[in-house]
Amino acid sequence: MYYIVVKRGDFNTYDLLHKSFGQKTPLLWDRRRTERRAEAGPVTDERRHSERRTPNPPSWAALNFVVFRRGL
Repeated sequence: MYYIVVKRGDFNTYDLLHKSFGQKTPLLWDRRRTERRAEAGPVTDERRHSERRTPNPPSWAALNFVVFRRGL
C-alpha cells in the first residue's frame, strides 16, 4: 500500500492531493516539528561511524509531499 505524507501546515497541497487520491491512498501529515537530534558536544565513545538517515527526496522540497510504500 502506498502512502502520501504532506509537509506540516501545507493545507493547499493536502486538499489537492485529497481530492485526487484521498479515496485510494491514505494521506498523512508530517508530525515532525524540528529535527529529532540536537547537535551534541564531542562524544568520546562514538559507536556510529556514518549518518544512517538518507537525504530527503526531491519531491519533499519541490512539492511539499512524499509518496512511499510501506512494506509488509
